This record gives sequence, C-alpha cells and structure tokens, in this order.
Amino acid sequence: MACRVITVTSFKGGVGKSTVAANLAFVLAEKGKKTLLIDCDFRMRSLDILLGVENDIVHDSMDVMSGKIALEKAVLTDKRETDLLFLPAPFNFRDGIDQEKFSEMIDRAKKELSLDFIVLDTPGNSGEEFVAASSVSDSAFVVANHSFPSIRAAECTGRELMELGVEDRKLIINMFDMSGKNGDKKPSVVDIIDKTSLRLAGIIPFEPVLPLLQDGGQLVNSVPNRNIAKAFLNVTKRVEGRNVPLFTGFKGINRRKLLNN
Repeated sequence: MACRVITVTSFKGGVGKSTVAANLAFVLAEKGKKTLLIDCDFRMRSLDILLGVENDIVHDSMDVMSGKIALEKAVLTDKRETDLLFLPAPFNFRDGIDQEKFSEMIDRAKKELSLDFIVLDTPGNSGEEFVAASSVSDSAFVVANHSFPSIRAAECTGRELMELGVEDRKLIINMFDMSGKNGDKKPSVVDIIDKTSLRLAGIIPFEPVLPLLQDGGQLVNSVPNRNIAKAFLNVTKRVEGRNVPLFTGFKGINRRKLLNN
C-alpha cells in the first residue's frame, strides 16, 4: 500500500486538532501501520507535549528542510509504540516555509522510512503551514465541535481545501457531549454535517480525563475501555476503508438521542 498523507486541520483554534492528530497517529501505529506524525504548527508547536517528548527533541523539521540534518536523525520513535514516529516543529520559526522543500521532505519520508501513513497537524488558521500541508495531502480531517464559530470555520476550511485540490475531505466532531442534554442550545450532529457540507468521519466524545492524560504525555491507549478510545479506533478503521457504524463499541449511550439532539 502506498503511503497516505492525512492533514488534520481547521481554521479555528481550540477545537482539539492536535489531540485528534496525536491519537489518530498513535492508534494507526498500534494497528501495525507505520505512521509519521509531523507537527506543522510551527508557531505554537504542542505535539511534543502531548506525546511526552518535549525534553527529548534535538532536531526539528526545519533542520531537515534546510539540509542541516538527515531526516532519520530528526525523527523520534515513540517509546510505547515503535511504529509511531514523530517529527517536531521548529523551535524558532521566522523565515517562512519553502513549500518545495517541504514537499521534498514529505517525499523523502515516504521513501526512506517505509511509511503507511503521514499525519500532519496544522495550526488554527489558513496560513502557509496549512497551504504546505494541503499541497502534499491525499485527504484531510476537518475538526469541529458544538460551537457555531468552529462549525463556520470547518465550512471555510473544507472550501479552502477543495480549492487547494484536496478532494477527500471529512469531518470529525470533537469534544462531543455524550449526555444527550443539548436541547436547542447546540446544533445536532445532522446540523453540523449540513452546515459544514462535509462527510462525517467520526465523533470523538468529550472526556474529562483527557486533559490530565495530555499534561502527562499520555494518549487514549491509557484508557482503552473508555468511549474516547473506541472512537479513535473507529476512525482508524474508516481510514482503512472499513464501514464502521457510529458509536461502535461505546458503552452507556443512547444512539438515537445523541444523533438527534
């Protein structure tokens, strides 16, 4: 199977793009897919914290693109799952991105690392990192939550991805309220799909324990029996082309109520 490049994106900050990217990459790796996760949020960079490797970084993607260091020396291997590789964002980002060199780095990664997937985490805007990531992507996951600004941002993001030539664009609804008590105050799943004009790839439930896990550099594999872990497993199965119904494996939920509220 040829390596597939997936961008995780939205023009709205705070919707959990990095959380989705990190856990998606980890679960793909758990399933035996050699996956490279690249932090393309060059100004804010947070994936190293989520992965618990902030003190292990020596080189970064800008070192690779500038030719200062070989790709394999800049890439970190996850200590929990050896099929997960990580390329950090630059410590200092001032001079902009050379899109040709970025594309060359992606091509090199495919060839030199024998990858199944590359997952790109982008910042919450339509800047040059987003454009560079889109230019090399086979598909994109646009992340939104229940807030109306994030839904508007997802709609704009999907439209921009289409203009940049990314044909495979899907929606991930993140931090989803599983209580089913939204009432008229929040849009339903159907409303979000309708407003964004994007096909649904998955629903990731809100999980209060997740921020605590992330502060400690832990991912959903730490809570394998919780619905959030099942959600990421379902998304990765859909990435592989399998037809998996929403909320498969979830416990203690009312599917009909969640979809219509």
